[in-house]
Amino acid sequence: MRSRGMSFVISPLVGRDGRVVHHVRGLPVVVFPYLESARAASTDSTDDGLASQLITLLEAVHRAGVSARVPVEDFTMPFDGALVAGLHRATGTEDPQGPYSEKLAKLVIRNWDYISQLRAAAAGMAEACAADRGELVLTHGDPSPANVVPEKPVPSILDWGGLKWAPAERDWAAMRRNFGRSPRCAPHRLRFYELRWALSEVTEYVTRFTRSHHGDPDDQAMWQRLGNYLPER
Repeated sequence: MRSRGMSFVISPLVGRDGRVVHHVRGLPVVVFPYLESARAASTDSTDDGLASQLITLLEAVHRAGVSARVPVEDFTMPFDGALVAGLHRATGTEDPQGPYSEKLAKLVIRNWDYISQLRAAAAGMAEACAADRGELVLTHGDPSPANVVPEKPVPSILDWGGLKWAPAERDWAAMRRNFGRSPRCAPHRLRFYELRWALSEVTEYVTRFTRSHHGDPDDQAMWQRLGNYLPER
């Protein structure tokens, strides 16, 4: 995409041997251009001007085509097994794995019916999307403040590892979640991606806190984020 004039796409650099992935001491290394003006982490997600620019850029991505093999959306929940296992571990009889184990057990028990409702709703939306998936376009998957450099005259977009052929709603759900704006789109597809994101987040945090953890700053931050999806009622 970048070689076709999409300068906002920050892509890996190609080495002299024509490769993108290099190996250094047995580890894969991908090199990106250095952006001196990068302020990705401090991007203001309430910036309407930035949101409008991103929508325009993503629409250009949706019109693009690539010859490389790119995954295709299948509307599945690949993490559902891990979620169910984590929920049962959280409420089981295993010894506490860290300072959040007991708090997690209480949180999961209080929200058990709510989580079940989310899973059922997601399954229903997945069926609806499989039956009416709309046009599949090239999507980024996570246009978020951490993946955007607000440069002038247009922002740059990072982290294209989640590139996928999918309905445009995959990007628009992320835009609504991160920037509060999205174009008009199909409600059932938008809702599917909202539910899948929420459940994937719950899976990640429940898995973390049912394994050995120590209450470090990362744990504290993740516990706060879990509260965005499972309220401590």
